[in-house]
Amino acid sequence: MSQRREVEARLALYDDLSGILGAMRSFALTELRRINKREVAQQQVVQSLSLALQDIGNAFLSQNDPIITDSIWLVFGSVRGFCGSFNEDVLAVWRAEADAHSPLILVGERLHGRVDEQPQQQRVSGAEGGLDALSAIERILAAISAIRDASPQTLGIVACLRDEQGARSQQLWPLPNILTTSSVNLPFSYLPIAEVAAGLAEHYLFHSLLALLFRSIRVENHMRLIQMETALRYLEHGGEELQAQRNRLRQEEIVEEIELMVGRQ
Repeated sequence: MSQRREVEARLALYDDLSGILGAMRSFALTELRRINKREVAQQQVVQSLSLALQDIGNAFLSQNDPIITDSIWLVFGSVRGFCGSFNEDVLAVWRAEADAHSPLILVGERLHGRVDEQPQQQRVSGAEGGLDALSAIERILAAISAIRDASPQTLGIVACLRDEQGARSQQLWPLPNILTTSSVNLPFSYLPIAEVAAGLAEHYLFHSLLALLFRSIRVENHMRLIQMETALRYLEHGGEELQAQRNRLRQEEIVEEIELMVGRQ
């Protein structure tokens, strides 16, 4: 009897866990659908800014630029867990490619405990979804400004994130080679064209960061969805085995009760 009760208690626990995981899976699926739409729109914004920068030309952005001697590494992690090797993958790329003394910004609470603190390091709260992504970008930009203000060097920016192909790094500043040629006929502007180019470059950096964050959130939720489905299949399979075990134990109890009844006669 006690063994059957133990099995029934485990079955009840499996039911509770299945309900919790089912709700978490629904949340991840909803966020995945929402972030897909926002990422597509954000990529269109980045593409438009890229075309605008190409119209202005590379010359106006490269004049008198100081030499980049080091880069700030911006590592995109997760706020919540249960997303497989998501955080470990981005940290592996950062450890393999970055200099040990390069400035570092860890985005996402799940990364904070995995890296020892160092002088040129900022820990930034990440975004749980697309709704609070803009707030996370503001925190990232503030962290970049704080590191640049405290450093005597001219620093670039390298992002480290995980996408569909795996974890990778991407240079954000100086601007990647999107400005292939200078336009012969420059667009008309009320402000000096160099000032317009600098402003466009800042907007391009901001929206590129936002696009990367959206991609990171999407991949994180996709990996979380896979983890949820795997866990639910495990619970379903384990529940079926426990139900079969409970039935066997109940049959044994019935047989014992019948034998006791027959033995009394």
